[in-house]
Amino acid sequence: MAGQRNRFIELIRYFESLGISVNIGKNKARGNQGLFIAKNGDKFRIDISKNVDDKNILSIMLHEFAHYIHYRYDSSLKSLNFIFNEVTDSDMEELLNVTVDKVPKNSALILYNKKGELKRNIKKCAETIKQYCPDFKLSLPYNPLEKKLKLPVKYLLKYDKIIYLNKVYSVEELENDFPDLKDYQCAYIRLKSLQRMASRVNSRINRMNKYYNTPTELWARFLELFFTDSLKADKLAPNLSQKFRKSLKAGKIEELSKVNKILHTMQ
Repeated sequence: MAGQRNRFIELIRYFESLGISVNIGKNKARGNQGLFIAKNGDKFRIDISKNVDDKNILSIMLHEFAHYIHYRYDSSLKSLNFIFNEVTDSDMEELLNVTVDKVPKNSALILYNKKGELKRNIKKCAETIKQYCPDFKLSLPYNPLEKKLKLPVKYLLKYDKIIYLNKVYSVEELENDFPDLKDYQCAYIRLKSLQRMASRVNSRINRMNKYYNTPTELWARFLELFFTDSLKADKLAPNLSQKFRKSLKAGKIEELSKVNKILHTMQ
């Protein structure tokens, strides 16, 4: 236990010798578990969130250090040739295997479940509308129906909640606020709200997918896994692990060789 703590302290000292300020538990890392910041190209900082458990600090610190290495050797963060020379389709598949294994499943599952729920509810609303408006198309605004809606209910076609003449109206209370509305009119207004929600959920899913598939994230998750669980790295990314070991042995990137030296007994 003391040996691990000493290696941890030595690792922080080494990072600081490279000009990296390391902050552990001093802030919330802007809502992330960890954060790497580069300022003016020569000032660097790694923040580990105060919400991170002690057992995960090392992994996150290595993850953020991987971003530092990537930035130092390729500030565009668009390629992994700086470490792997060439990334083949097979290599990319291995990187994705590592990322899929490391990605928090709950957050992604919640989003995809919400997307499915919204899709089902949108379909129900569309079915109700088509009973009265057979020419209604889900992908287009239905002008004949919209033209008949008066203020303030018409505002709810664009907003989930409004204030009109000092009174609050919402899509959630649609039937209570506007008891004279027909079922298909309520369904249409509610459909517009559901479509707005679906657009937001899809946007979050797209951002998540884009984030996890960026070269620098793929690299950081591989490095994190390799240094904390080399056996698992060998299983998920055998070819890349072999390439990386050769790179470490050859001393291609001095900083990584030094980290490997500090941590090698943990593998």
